[in-house]
Amino acid sequence: LRRQRQMCIRDRISDNLLETNPELFKWSMQVLSDWRANHEYSLDYAINILQEKSFKVDRKSVVVKRLKRTPSIITKLKRFDSMKLRNMQDIAGCRAILSSTKNVNKVKRELNKKREYRVKDHIKEPKPDGYRGVHLIRKFKSKKNGNLYPVEIQLRSKIQHSWATAVEIIDLFTNQALKSNEGKQDWLDFFKYISHEFSKLEEINNPLIENSLKESIR
Repeated sequence: LRRQRQMCIRDRISDNLLETNPELFKWSMQVLSDWRANHEYSLDYAINILQEKSFKVDRKSVVVKRLKRTPSIITKLKRFDSMKLRNMQDIAGCRAILSSTKNVNKVKRELNKKREYRVKDHIKEPKPDGYRGVHLIRKFKSKKNGNLYPVEIQLRSKIQHSWATAVEIIDLFTNQALKSNEGKQDWLDFFKYISHEFSKLEEINNPLIENSLKESIR
């Protein structure tokens, strides 16, 4: 039973586990809930740092935090065969929305002066779906138990955040998963092309996508 439980958390919580093994399902959900809750203190520490750095650069910045919802954690475990709960880096996350890409880069430099973060710069190298933003990941100590838990910090400009919000809204109203690069190709193409057009507004020097304006209004 112990081995079964380890496999359940490590790999996935199957859709029919509640019916086939209620005890294992209950245990698995409790482990997930406890692991998620343990990130709270590390997240509070991270957002205090982010607020300090963001407001120093941009007094109009907006800083928010969140713990990943339990259904979203389960979905991610199912979507990626190699994903393990203990290795999930974005259970705790906070975000700063800044007035410009210039300020995004300033905050990134402020945060990472000591090279403590693992940085993914999706402004320099946008994701294939058009997503743009900067992600910084670092482990922070929890005051609750002294352990280190990862927190993902996201930095976006207002335009980049508007694009990402639009993707989530379309997902909600059309029952798609464009945010996970799944859904109707027309929608996927639209957001890829419109992201490129937005990058021109911010004067970001990314590789040119031919006919992006024409395709985005097609």
